[in-house]
Amino acid sequence: MKYNSNFDALENSYVFTRINESVRLKRAEGGEVIDLGIGDVKLPLFHCAVTAMKLAAEELSSEKTFRGYMPSEGLLSLREKIAKNYNNRAIDLLIDEIFITDGAKSDLGNLLELFGGGAEVLIPQPCYPAYAEANIIFGNEVEFLKTREEDGFIPYPPFDKSYDIIFLTSPNNPTGAVMSERDLALFIAYAKKRGAVIIFDGAYSVFTAEGYPKSAYEVSGAKECVIEMRSFSKSYGFTGVRCGYTVVPKTLGNYNALYKRRIGARFNGVSYITQKGAESFFTKEGYEFAKKRAKYYKDGAEALKLALKNSGVPSLSGNSSPYVFSKC
Repeated sequence: MKYNSNFDALENSYVFTRINESVRLKRAEGGEVIDLGIGDVKLPLFHCAVTAMKLAAEELSSEKTFRGYMPSEGLLSLREKIAKNYNNRAIDLLIDEIFITDGAKSDLGNLLELFGGGAEVLIPQPCYPAYAEANIIFGNEVEFLKTREEDGFIPYPPFDKSYDIIFLTSPNNPTGAVMSERDLALFIAYAKKRGAVIIFDGAYSVFTAEGYPKSAYEVSGAKECVIEMRSFSKSYGFTGVRCGYTVVPKTLGNYNALYKRRIGARFNGVSYITQKGAESFFTKEGYEFAKKRAKYYKDGAEALKLALKNSGVPSLSGNSSPYVFSKC
C-alpha cells in the first residue's frame, strides 16, 4: 500500500488538536483551564445572517424555489456584492475573478494545486501553522523568514533569493502585526521582479486599524502578482458555518482559468443557505454588526494586554488584531 510520505514530516496531529486534548485531560482531572488554543469566536451569529439563512432554508422546502448544486464559483449575487465592496475601496474586480469557498484554511491548500509539487515557498514566521503544513503535505520546499521584534514583526523581502510562492497575512496571526502600504509595496515589487505569486491572507482585515490597507489590491501592481483569500469566520462569526472567498485576478496570468477548472473538477460549491447568510453581511445592518463585533474582540485583547502588563508580562502586539502576542 502506498501513501504520501510527506505526512511523515508532520507531527502526529495538528497543533490545536494536541492543545484541545491537553485541555480535555486537565479538565478531566478537575483543573481549571483558560483555553488559549484555537482562535475561535465566542459570540453568536448576527441576527441578519440567521434570518437570511432561515429564509433560504424555507426556499429549499418548496418545489418552486428548491435548488440543488450551487455554481462551483459561488452565487452570482454574492460575488456581485463582494465586487461592490472592493469597489467601495477603489478596487475594480471582475465578477469571475471572485470564487466563494468554504473558508481560508481549506483554500490555502487548494490554491497550491495550481503550482504543482516542488514549489519554493517563503513563509514569514511566526505564522499560522496551516501554511507550512499544507505546503509540506503537497511536497513543496518551505523556507521560513524570521521576523524581528525590533521591526514590529513586519517581514521584509529577502532580495537575494527567488521563490515561487510567498505567504503574507495582515493583520498577522499570531503577532497582530499589520503591514503598511509601503511594506506591501516592497513585496509586490519583489514578487513581480522575481516572478513569484503572493498568497495574501486577509482573514482579519475587519480588525485593521485605519490608515493601513485592508486589501493587498489597494497597493499598485498587486493584481499582477497577488491572490487574496478572505474569510467570514472571525469577522462575522462563521467559524462553524464555513464560508469565505478567494480573488484570483485575470491579470495574474493563467491562474484564474486554472483555478476555475480546478474547482469545476473538485468542488460542488458552498451551500445555498450558507451563501445567503454571507450575503447579509453586505447590508447596512451587517456592516454595523461587524464593526461592533470587531471592537468587542479587540477590547478583550486590550483587557488581556493590561492584565499581562500589570503582571509584568510585556505585550508585543498592536491594535489591529484580536490576538495578544506576549513574552512568556
